[in-house]
Amino acid sequence: MDGGDCAQSVFKKVDYVTSAAQKKQQLKILLVERLERQGVEQAQMSGFFRELEKLLSGLPDVTLPAVNARLHYLGWGGVTLDYHSMELAAVCLGDW
Repeated sequence: MDGGDCAQSVFKKVDYVTSAAQKKQQLKILLVERLERQGVEQAQMSGFFRELEKLLSGLPDVTLPAVNARLHYLGWGGVTLDYHSMELAAVCLGDW
């Protein structure tokens, strides 16, 4: 492999990484927008993510009804997650 081919390969990899990072950022924005529609205010977002991350990391096979029941028990009664928001959270929360 000559220098030109190697440089081209590296640039493709960098482009992929940048693209993946941008996609991850877009998923985070989508998650925040969905949560705002479901009742989480912007000022509460970090606390909500903290609780949700504890819940999802402690019980990886937890069901949506169990997540909502636990969130309501913790005082997030005005928030009811839907399946898509929970899946987005599971993907995004490790980076928050």
